[in-house]
Amino acid sequence: MAKRGERDSGVRPFPFFRAGVRADPSVGAKPVLVLEDVCKFFRPDVPTLRSVNLTVERGEFLFITGPSGAGKSTLLSLIYRAETPDDGRILFSGRDIARLAPKSIPFLRRNLGIVFQDFKVVDHWTVFENVAVPLEILEMPRRLVRSRVAEALERVGLAGRGGERTENLSGGEMQRVSVARAIVTEPALLLADEPTGNLDPHLALDILTLFEEINATGTTVLFATHDHSLISKRNHRIVSLDEGRVSEARSGLRSWPRRVTDAAHDGGKAA
Repeated sequence: MAKRGERDSGVRPFPFFRAGVRADPSVGAKPVLVLEDVCKFFRPDVPTLRSVNLTVERGEFLFITGPSGAGKSTLLSLIYRAETPDDGRILFSGRDIARLAPKSIPFLRRNLGIVFQDFKVVDHWTVFENVAVPLEILEMPRRLVRSRVAEALERVGLAGRGGERTENLSGGEMQRVSVARAIVTEPALLLADEPTGNLDPHLALDILTLFEEINATGTTVLFATHDHSLISKRNHRIVSLDEGRVSEARSGLRSWPRRVTDAAHDGGKAA
């Protein structure tokens, strides 16, 4: 069997770009993510995304918002290479991820954490088993897996609960397991696709606060949501998608035009 370094040779498009103080200094000055004129079509006559341009600096927290069907999930799926753009470029730490060979995509995803609305946990596994999966894929030593999982569970408020069956947890606790699994590899970029969509307002705010605490350690966060009651409570940068096009505010809903904030209160749709 080849040694680990030999096995990766010729495949790895970039090393780990970890969050915070562990970030590789050679890429620290580059934006973590750049989208240049990105277009995506699922129907030839109706683009889901239209010439999207976006730059995300390391350590930022961005809300990605817009009505259902506006392209939020599509945008995130392009970033983690579940989809590829029909036009334009997506640069992660300066590398064009749309041009990666299939065998290189896992190395991109080692730098990403992904959290979905429906948790995507395995019910009959324990909390520990669900969180440990990314580290086991990386073939980390068992001792390191145990310590990393314990640290991740402590960060999401589930310390000491690794042995519990996930099926016995509440919805909010399942989402915390999902977040712990996403951050256990210490990713440079954390993508959240409607992570509070299945939670009540109180739990939704708890999960948002959890993402903010993770962001405070240096991880860049893209938090997709159509819940303007959450967005209105914070002053993070906002990227709004409407009919595939992007508009931005740098400091929360208060910096949007009046018609946008009125729409938010009236039904949660971006103008």
